[in-house]
Amino acid sequence: MGGNIADNITKARVARGLTQEQVANFLGISRATYINIESGKSKPNVDVIERLAGKLNVPVAEFFDEPRNNEKFKQMYFYILQRFKDHGVPKTKLAKLLYLADFSNYYDYLVPMSGVRYVRRTYGPVADIFFEMTEDMYDKGEINIDVLSGGANMVIRSSTYQPDVSQLSDTDKKRLDDICELWKDKRTEEIVNYTHGQKPWKACLDGEYIPYSLITQEDPDHVYTPVA
Repeated sequence: MGGNIADNITKARVARGLTQEQVANFLGISRATYINIESGKSKPNVDVIERLAGKLNVPVAEFFDEPRNNEKFKQMYFYILQRFKDHGVPKTKLAKLLYLADFSNYYDYLVPMSGVRYVRRTYGPVADIFFEMTEDMYDKGEINIDVLSGGANMVIRSSTYQPDVSQLSDTDKKRLDDICELWKDKRTEEIVNYTHGQKPWKACLDGEYIPYSLITQEDPDHVYTPVA
């Protein structure tokens, strides 16, 4: 579509011949509140975006400008698991490592590694497909999940599953290697607090999609490198 998310929502609504009032009534909000979404004054959260996509009969991705590659995200996921193959990696920490890979790539090249959407959650940014993909891979036997005594979920690649990582370039792999090496001995709490201190998380509200462009406002030494 082009333009920002507010423009893309407007274009999708107009293309389907719906009025602002009709869409507002569907969402259960006032017309004034909906107008703020289309004007960009108010950022819709994940629930609103998903309901809009259903009402306007478009994929969620159509509201965003950056292309996404779910398969490449899965390959990033498995590549990180390979780096932690001996003991696995806490699920929350894994979600943050993927976020750092995508957003740091955008910081350097203005293009994310996978382009999946990240949502602001209490424990930091999480890809919108992370939990669904994790559950699906567990059901297929591609990963194992061990629940530790403290309650942490450790994600471990199944020894019998050989993942495809053909979409990862040497540059992608180096970035993932660097991020994993920097954070391998850090506790989950440390990486969560780190992402909480970044501008993308600070600029959004819980449940909102995080624009990749926000990372370009970050200090160069606080994009993916732990604080000394």
